[in-house]
Amino acid sequence: MQIGIKIGLWVVVGILSFLVYQSIAGKIEFEEQTYARRSAVIQNLKDIRTAQMAFKSVNGRYAEDFEQLLYFVKNDSFPMIKALGMVPDTMSEAQAVQLGLVTRDTSYISIKDSIFSPRYLKDHLKAFYIDSLAYIPFGNGVKFDFNAGFVEKGKVRVSVFAVFAAFEHVYRGLDTSNEAIDLGEGLQVGSMDDPSTSGNWGE
Repeated sequence: MQIGIKIGLWVVVGILSFLVYQSIAGKIEFEEQTYARRSAVIQNLKDIRTAQMAFKSVNGRYAEDFEQLLYFVKNDSFPMIKALGMVPDTMSEAQAVQLGLVTRDTSYISIKDSIFSPRYLKDHLKAFYIDSLAYIPFGNGVKFDFNAGFVEKGKVRVSVFAVFAAFEHVYRGLDTSNEAIDLGEGLQVGSMDDPSTSGNWGE
């Protein structure tokens, strides 16, 4: 009888140990998956911010939507002005140009090649495709929530933008029922209240 009880206890201990292991392993796997997804989404948000900053440098404001932003990145270009010749110490560059001592040569470089250069992309977690920039990674075709406009700060009209991805899309397909996660919250870059281009992930 005692042998039977001991065997039963060992079986119970074994089952409990397995359940504890499964619980811990499941928690670790969940954290790894959510970290990977968050990292991919944050990378996209950083890329969108880079594109928006370039758009503003050319147009004086942020793009109003993804269509406008992506068209700009794929089709527009930055002017590159080079001064050829030597400017004497006794005059300004403008004076040297006027006298013919210096000439200016203007060339153009595409926005895409400039801001998304191989050097910029070398640390990316995944392959970069400009047309996928609008879509939340792992979101099953759902686009980022994109907003842009103006706010008044100190009687100055300032251009602002905000791009947001809710956790319900970021964590699509993962079991979050036992996790303390508000699926309505999410990851965001920029703000519609302040001229901030920071991300809310603690950068």
